[in-house]
Amino acid sequence: MITLAVASFATSVLAAALGIGGGLGLLSVMPSFLPIAAVVPVHGATQFISNTTRFLFDRQHAETRLLPAYLGGACLGGALGFLFIGRIPDLYLSTVLGVFILLCTWTGLVKQLGKYVTNFFSLALIQTFLSLFVASVGLISQPVLIKQGMPKNRVIVTHAMQMSVLHGLKVAAFVVAGFPFLRYWDVTLAMIVASAAGSYLGGFVRDMIPERAGAIALKAGITFFALKMVVGSLV
Repeated sequence: MITLAVASFATSVLAAALGIGGGLGLLSVMPSFLPIAAVVPVHGATQFISNTTRFLFDRQHAETRLLPAYLGGACLGGALGFLFIGRIPDLYLSTVLGVFILLCTWTGLVKQLGKYVTNFFSLALIQTFLSLFVASVGLISQPVLIKQGMPKNRVIVTHAMQMSVLHGLKVAAFVVAGFPFLRYWDVTLAMIVASAAGSYLGGFVRDMIPERAGAIALKAGITFFALKMVVGSLV
């Protein structure tokens, strides 16, 4: 629990300081300390709280007109994904998760997918379905929101609104599927508190960390843990 709290704090500091990689960095560390079947649900619970609070603090900047279409697509995507929960063996899930993390880290594949999604219903459907198995799919939203011509602050808050819906439905799907969230309540709570503290500190150290050096360190750490997942599952 302490190790995951430290990882949550560190990745949150880097995300707040560099603007990238927090959720993905944490996702790459979690399989080393939690059963692979618990990684996506616990990650979803922490991200739900993180995004919901970020949205509520600055909700006046969110494009709420986009919410109905996104909510509709997310509900359908969650319902479709629910049918596959527990049907993918942990061995394959670990490999898929590790490969997905590597693709997000070293290619523009996920961002490119966002460029070809033209409406928020289909965006939400794709994101919510995928999020039940690979957890961190927020990168798909960014190109779609940017296409709307929104200023940076509005993009950030609207994205938080969308991720609140996505992660909320993800948590609900795992509750209905019988995932024992109470078994991990202490780990989840520790990660949430550590993440909030890291976000707060990251704002102060933003100008102290060279962007290039920080990004390289973050990529190196993510790559190490992702490769560890893939190699471990294959061996």
